Amino acid sequence: MWNNGQIAPPGTGGSSIPPPPAAQPSYTVLPSPADAEAMLEEKARKWQQLNSKRYSDKRKFGFVESQKEDMPPEHVRKIIRDHGDMSSKKFRHDKRVYLGALKFVPHAVYKLLENMPMPWEQVRDVKVLYHITGAITFVNEIPWVVEPIYLAQWGTMWIMMRREKRSTFQKNAVSAI
Repeated sequence: MWNNGQIAPPGTGGSSIPPPPAAQPSYTVLPSPADAEAMLEEKARKWQQLNSKRYSDKRKFGFVESQKEDMPPEHVRKIIRDHGDMSSKKFRHDKRVYLGALKFVPHAVYKLLENMPMPWEQVRDVKVLYHITGAITFVNEIPWVVEPIYLAQWGTMWIMMRREKRSTFQKNAVSAI
């Protein structure tokens, strides 16, 4: 059967299938700089359109939810002052909220320490995010600082604190004599 010109088993050397043709070099024409710029602008336009749909105001049944207004600081102070004493019967339903908020306290403390004013700042105003019951309050900002400037400010502050310490020590030493 194999000797009658029929197909030989693989590996026996009697292959009737010709080898595949050699790969042809590609002769693609590169786009001109103007065409490349136009293609890039088209991609940018499509990307902008896609993201404007993705991140635009969400419409639910024809209603557009607007951005919430920032409340004045007095509002947060009033909530904290009113909820200082939780023993009142008025707050018995809020106790569950307060217990649920306990797991977020470490993050709230972290955000507070992260946004603490530096020694060279007199006051730092930050935005806060708080629960309506006053159960938890977060600082809602991320401090963006360029590292070389931050290091320079701390270096200057360190030198000034060292001078202050030396002058205070010298004043105390003179007054002790």
